[in-house]
Amino acid sequence: MNIQLVVVRGFGPHAKGDCITDPAQIQTILAGENASHVVRIPAPAPAAPTSPAPIAKEA
Repeated sequence: MNIQLVVVRGFGPHAKGDCITDPAQIQTILAGENASHVVRIPAPAPAAPTSPAPIAKEA
């Protein structure tokens, strides 16, 4: 399951409400002293690829 972090108490360059999605940053934050300043939430599912519009054929 992919997660993202939401900042509940600002620290460093992060303000309350910021979403952190970079996996390296997430790992560093959760392993450090700022882990209590964030909450984990599920990352949104990637958008489904859209099909291109069909090409009109000339008669």
